[in-house]
Amino acid sequence: MSAQVRAMLAVLDRRWPGAARRLRPHPIVELASWPEIRVRLVEEQLGGSGCAVSGSYHPELTPPTLLIGRSLSHRRRAFTALHELGHHLQQTDVALGERTFEAENPLLFQEKVCDAFAAEVLLPASAEPRTAQDVVAAYFDSAASREACCVWASQRIRGTVALVDGAGKVLFASRRGFSGSPLVRAALRSRSAVSDATGDAAWCDGYLIVVLHVASSA
Repeated sequence: MSAQVRAMLAVLDRRWPGAARRLRPHPIVELASWPEIRVRLVEEQLGGSGCAVSGSYHPELTPPTLLIGRSLSHRRRAFTALHELGHHLQQTDVALGERTFEAENPLLFQEKVCDAFAAEVLLPASAEPRTAQDVVAAYFDSAASREACCVWASQRIRGTVALVDGAGKVLFASRRGFSGSPLVRAALRSRSAVSDATGDAAWCDGYLIVVLHVASSA
């Protein structure tokens, strides 16, 4: 877990003691009870790239407002709400903000840290996943989305963690440039869990979670 995420969790507990524990099962319900922040469910908008925008943070409103896409699954709404809370923390705490602007790419840094923060809140800090099957188990034992589980696992597993859809499109990968591997291709062909010397891949509600412990060529 990055130093920034640890610092965000400390700020969260200082402002709202015990909040992480209360947020884990029902983040939106808990956030809705905070007078300092407003949560609104809205229809999704198209961003400049033509992609759907599932959430956004608006510090200019009073109180600061988290907008969450209404059409998302309950798991994705939970992840998005906590991601936007991460933006609120980083933009309202001086020390957190300073670390953000020290990064080589502040916007990308903040986005990645918000993802990691959301995953840390949703999933148990004490668990140590080692395989794709462990990540799938975490998904079914929590309110976290598949991507949140992969982000969480990527903070704990040395190697590559990836989420791939049924057609082979990479939706998340902890290693930049990851586009697949023989393990992924074998799992897509067989539609079953597979493992080899490089790692393993397991299906999770129609999506493939991949853990590679060594470098693998695409």
